[in-house]
Amino acid sequence: MRMTHRDVEATALTVLSVLVYATTHEGWGVPLIGDSRRWAAGAILLLGIATCARGTMDAGIATMFLGVLGVGALAFGVLALATGSLTWLRLLVVDFVLLWALSTLRHAWHAPARPIAT
Repeated sequence: MRMTHRDVEATALTVLSVLVYATTHEGWGVPLIGDSRRWAAGAILLLGIATCARGTMDAGIATMFLGVLGVGALAFGVLALATGSLTWLRLLVVDFVLLWALSTLRHAWHAPARPIAT
């Protein structure tokens, strides 16, 4: 694998998720989100879904581990929406950043296959 435009798009969406968290944590009163942790959780969940849609499915243990992190993110998002707790929102963002970092590292680590010169 190699880095593609999808990795750049996923990076931008992840940065946007962190910014949404920062706005609600600091109480900046940004339109749509305001000071509402539930609105922030909804926005971050949508950004996370969009980020995951940029990914590709590969077979392997790394994909299974990333899938477990994805299920955890969904659980954190539901809990953040239900409770409005900053703790669950923080865990949601940390999970998304971890998902992004591990998948980007996986893409960067695997060099494209090259034929063996004979």
